[in-house]
Amino acid sequence: MRSVFIGFETLNPENLRRHAKGQNLARNYDEVIRRAHSLGIMVNGSFVFGLDDDAADVFDRTVEWAISRSVETATFHIMTPYPGTALHTRLAAEGRITDANWDHYDTRHVVYQPRRLRPDQLLAGYRRAYRDFYRWNAIARGATGQPTARQAVRHVAYAGGWKRLEPLWDLVIRALRVNTMLPVLEATLDAFGGIGRSSRTPSQSIGAGPPPGPTSASLPEPPVTSSPRLP
Repeated sequence: MRSVFIGFETLNPENLRRHAKGQNLARNYDEVIRRAHSLGIMVNGSFVFGLDDDAADVFDRTVEWAISRSVETATFHIMTPYPGTALHTRLAAEGRITDANWDHYDTRHVVYQPRRLRPDQLLAGYRRAYRDFYRWNAIARGATGQPTARQAVRHVAYAGGWKRLEPLWDLVIRALRVNTMLPVLEATLDAFGGIGRSSRTPSQSIGAGPPPGPTSASLPEPPVTSSPRLP
């Protein structure tokens, strides 16, 4: 395993409870990341903004937390109440749905009235989170927390490549040509990610032993995140 996608979702326990993310409660996120890095596995963390207990400081706090934990790559999302979900039903009943254009239900647009943020604050903070996380000085600072020099170099190369090549990946995704680009991605990961893969056993997975780590493989309703593309 070269990398793992972890749906941290939010750093606020009350948000997790409110949105039925029980699998993330009582998890030691720091230990999850440390364990992944000790096995040579990169972390792609996913975070959602605009949950009911999010205030104006949520963007900077989340970005700083991810950088200080040496998370290699991160995807940020605006909470999206997809039609047919419990979340959409609740927000509609509260009169908080503001946009019925389904093309905007992509985790990049604000389609509802946040509880503690203005819509323009949420959109601006979401965009700023991407800019701040992928600044070169932030990438370099994150790399200094890696356990080995090789992992630090990989951190810079991978996060920097994500930052610089994202427009290309966006075009690939839109053109439905992801499979044709997989060899390029595999070669990049092989160049920097071959740390100890052959010596690991199945029992050395991220979730083995206490404390178990959060994942995003099968989140319960209501879903609040989707496409991992940058804005």
